[in-house]
Amino acid sequence: MKKRARFLLLGLISYFIFLIVTFPAAWAYRLIQNQLDGIQLGDVGGTVWFGSARVLKTDNFHLQNVDWEIRFLPLLLGRLELKLDSADEELKFNAYAGRTLGGTFYIRELQGQVPVATLQAKTPYSVPALQGQLIFDDLEIALSNGEIVKGTGHLLWKEATVTVGSPLELGAFSLQLETEAREITGKLKDAGGPLRAEGVVKLTPDGTYQFRGRFTPRDGNSDLGRNLRMLGAPNSTGDYEINYNGHLSVPAL
Repeated sequence: MKKRARFLLLGLISYFIFLIVTFPAAWAYRLIQNQLDGIQLGDVGGTVWFGSARVLKTDNFHLQNVDWEIRFLPLLLGRLELKLDSADEELKFNAYAGRTLGGTFYIRELQGQVPVATLQAKTPYSVPALQGQLIFDDLEIALSNGEIVKGTGHLLWKEATVTVGSPLELGAFSLQLETEAREITGKLKDAGGPLRAEGVVKLTPDGTYQFRGRFTPRDGNSDLGRNLRMLGAPNSTGDYEINYNGHLSVPAL
């Protein structure tokens, strides 16, 4: 009897695991739809563990063709982590996103790209109009208790263009992010093109940031050089210095 009971228990556990692994994602979405805080999915397919959505909408983004996979090993370590892939026409990316038992939300190994104009449209700053592609390379961001606690990786703005009356080509710019003692530092430099640039941005956990940079047109007599004069007079070496302080709104996740 004891041997039969053990086999029965093993069978019940196996069946329970089978139900969890194969539970349809569409059914699960209907059960928790009202708890997703503004996230809407359309044409959901697959299972809870390996699923897809033809459409994913939030207050700020509208994505198409998103796939996810719940990773098993992080669950054993106390984290809910998903592998995400987006084949959206504009925002293409793959990344791991998760949440720890302590409430820290993170995105890691983010690779992808998005038109800068698409991001600008989500902000209240529509002038001057920006164009180009923003490329993410191994980006990692972590938020905890309404604070930004980590930011590492590389950003590249290629084919950078700003429209001030007429389009002005700027070239390309890279931003390398590092985190030390909970302060995020980004080092800006140009990657060639009409505008020479270097600068440093510092971001504290509460979202306060400070940017100090220098910009110099490689041809001072070009349209770009003439438009930069709107920033004021250059210094003795011909550089236009920019000092700016501001604050980012940190989402409470």
